[in-house]
Amino acid sequence: MWRRSMWRRSIAVGVTAAALFGLGGAFGAAPGAWVAEPAYAQGDPLVRSIEQAQTRLRDVPGDWTTWAALGGAYVERARITGDPGYYTRAEGALRESLRLHPAGPPADGTATGADTGSGNHGALTGLGALANARHDFAQAERLARQAIAINPFSADAYGVLTDALTQLGRPAAATEAAQRMLDLRPGLPALSRAAYDLEQHGRVDEARTLWTQALATAIAPADLAFVHHQLGDLAWHGGDLAAARAAYQAGLAADAGYLPLRHGVARVDAASGRTAEALAGYAALTAASPTPSLLVEYALLLRSLGRAADADAQLALAQAALDLLTAGGGGDNLAAAELALARGDHATAVRLATDEWRRRKHTDVADTLAWALHQAGRSAEALPLARAAAALGARSALHAYHLGMIELALGDRAAARRDLARAMDLNPHFSPVDAPAAASALASAGAR
Repeated sequence: MWRRSMWRRSIAVGVTAAALFGLGGAFGAAPGAWVAEPAYAQGDPLVRSIEQAQTRLRDVPGDWTTWAALGGAYVERARITGDPGYYTRAEGALRESLRLHPAGPPADGTATGADTGSGNHGALTGLGALANARHDFAQAERLARQAIAINPFSADAYGVLTDALTQLGRPAAATEAAQRMLDLRPGLPALSRAAYDLEQHGRVDEARTLWTQALATAIAPADLAFVHHQLGDLAWHGGDLAAARAAYQAGLAADAGYLPLRHGVARVDAASGRTAEALAGYAALTAASPTPSLLVEYALLLRSLGRAADADAQLALAQAALDLLTAGGGGDNLAAAELALARGDHATAVRLATDEWRRRKHTDVADTLAWALHQAGRSAEALPLARAAAALGARSALHAYHLGMIELALGDRAAARRDLARAMDLNPHFSPVDAPAAASALASAGAR
């Protein structure tokens, strides 16, 4: 099931730690949180900053602002590497910041607009980003609002709030928070959230315009890579393989180590029939960042090529990755439901997606629950959810395919033709498994 890029979905964590938290210098580390990075990561600016911070905190262990900054850096490192162990380190750093400088609001109940010692809004913001990363979006919203109560001019806290509200399925409130962030600090983190918000509402051309504006202001290699990745994803989801590859390659020219770009290239390779290159790309990606969603995506590609045993091995690794995420204090029912669907365990997928739907009304959750119900033979129950997934206006070939297949199962051939055709028009390459199925179903439902 190739839905939106796993890297794109993790925007809730942030763009880069330096951008998200306004960090320009040293980071610190929590007690017991020092970690040596592998040799291949030593040239990474984020890694260098973490190492500089560790040196700083050895000299000044009471620097509570640096502890808070490190927490954000570790959350970002977890996003990049897929290693949930960084979540534990992040929490240690952030809790140490709060121990040194509590987070309570001003005694008179007012906020000054800048942290003058009355509260630790930076640590609260970092904990909110961590909660988003762990998919505890309700907690992330609470922490972000607490940070904003201390400092109502914190763009970073509004970024965390935007991400939480987006994932909780409250689009109007998310748009308002994103606009507030833009008003406070119209830089790349705010532009990225505004662009994603536009895309979620189906306003793709406007989103592309914002990303193009962001590209004109990006200077750092990591920022250039990030923006090229988003432009590549827009092209990919619009079915333009040539434009997607060009954007991904431009990003790699800026930062050859940026894994999301390599993920984009691997998807384009698979869709272009460059099977050997795609398999090599996925093998390298899953070795470097063994996240559940990426492993499931790799497994589906292998299955589409008739390599069932290899696909099953990747699904087993995805389950292990989910177990590690849970052990690290996180959880991802949506990824777990997608894994269950890939394994053909439809009852478990329904249970997991239902639990997630109770927690948040995001369109991806509605779509996954609808598809799980359909696969479990409960298409009538699935239909309202599949329609809800499309209601916001996001241009998703996968959502359109699922809706069309559910309509076809219920005998509404006209609606099925419309939505299956929409899926193929949006992106005829959207999945190595589902795109061929959509084409076949469309043919069986009648001529386009």
